[in-house]
Amino acid sequence: MISMNVQKFISWKVIAVLAGLLLLGGLDLIYQMNQAPTYYGGLIDPPKALPAFVLPSGSETISSGDFHGKIVALAFGYTSCPDVCPATLSNLNQAFKQLDAQDQAQLQVVWISVDYKRDTAQIASEFVQKFNAHFIGLAGSQAQIDQVTGDYGIYYQLNTPDPNTGYYSVDHTAVIMGLDRTGSLVITWPYDMAANRLAADLKTLIHRR
Repeated sequence: MISMNVQKFISWKVIAVLAGLLLLGGLDLIYQMNQAPTYYGGLIDPPKALPAFVLPSGSETISSGDFHGKIVALAFGYTSCPDVCPATLSNLNQAFKQLDAQDQAQLQVVWISVDYKRDTAQIASEFVQKFNAHFIGLAGSQAQIDQVTGDYGIYYQLNTPDPNTGYYSVDHTAVIMGLDRTGSLVITWPYDMAANRLAADLKTLIHRR
């Protein structure tokens, strides 16, 4: 039989091992909490302050200042785009749906049309809401679009119309911009970023303090 002293020794040894494991686990948790979060997109550090913009959407006028206090996912495109723009909005929609209701309320997706000749504010608004009713679509005059694209570093060009159909394509920067709660640029994603990775980054931004 095991003596009482041996049993006590084993008990204290077990307790010491468990305490050590708990301590290591706690230290590891503290370490992880103090580490900078990992992102799939391209982090902008330090964040880049961006000028405010005011553009029409549907029947109302929207200011970028209206989104302060929220995380913003911002993209540019045009409604006649056959591939990149629908893919961008589809990915954003899938990412949005992967967030819970509380996180969704902290995020605003904004899409700005650079096709000032064809896309009215109403057309832009209706286009994005086909993907998600919470998304906001904006448009504007050439002067307004030149201003906001210049301020946000977005290239665009309306190409020569087809002589038979009148259709023209639009070249533009295909990137999603992540803005923090003050409207500063903190991250960028390619338009075809996988929705689960986009959702993970958005969730990290939403909960970042």
